[in-house]
Amino acid sequence: MTPDTPTLWTRPAADLLAETASHQPTPGGGSVAALSGAFGAALVHMAAVISRNKARKSGAEVPAELETALADLEQTQLRLRALADDDVAVFRRFVDATKLPKSTPGETQARAEALAHAGEVARQTPLDIARSCVAALETARSLLPVTHAEVISDVGAGAALLRGALDAALLTLDINLRRLPDPERAEWQARRGDLARRGHADADAVLEGARAQITADNG
Repeated sequence: MTPDTPTLWTRPAADLLAETASHQPTPGGGSVAALSGAFGAALVHMAAVISRNKARKSGAEVPAELETALADLEQTQLRLRALADDDVAVFRRFVDATKLPKSTPGETQARAEALAHAGEVARQTPLDIARSCVAALETARSLLPVTHAEVISDVGAGAALLRGALDAALLTLDINLRRLPDPERAEWQARRGDLARRGHADADAVLEGARAQITADNG
């Protein structure tokens, strides 16, 4: 991304919220899913940082899982940041393709090819958002045994955001599958189903684990 590339990430939060709530089509479900997923991953990352710092302060050995998780979550945040902007750009490319002329056979073919390419990217982007959310949820689950008790709720909160982002991304994918022929749509739905199953299982495990530890600590 160049300094001149439009990005959601330099906008004030209040402006971004207002734009999302407006009549404008972007930022929409896919980009907001990526935004939410990035914040969910960031919460899990924060819990890992604090857990590592507390281990160091106490003189304990820092679990290898923490170091691995920190590196993975940093990459996931970067990926989701890029995907949020990609989703906005994808929609604009699709709209531009619908406006191409179709007065001649050559123009009609060029327009059809542009629409087909835009549609492919419009399906791939939310799938990639969902995949990134699942990766972060897997990392969150691996962190449960090594997270400090004082920040276990943040791992759970991050997982809750990531699950919501996952579902939002998958719904965005669903609506972009409508016009595909059945065999091709089935392939996308299979990938979608796999991500949903894995992500939901990890999210459930993290939320249940976080609640159980909080309950045990309060008891």
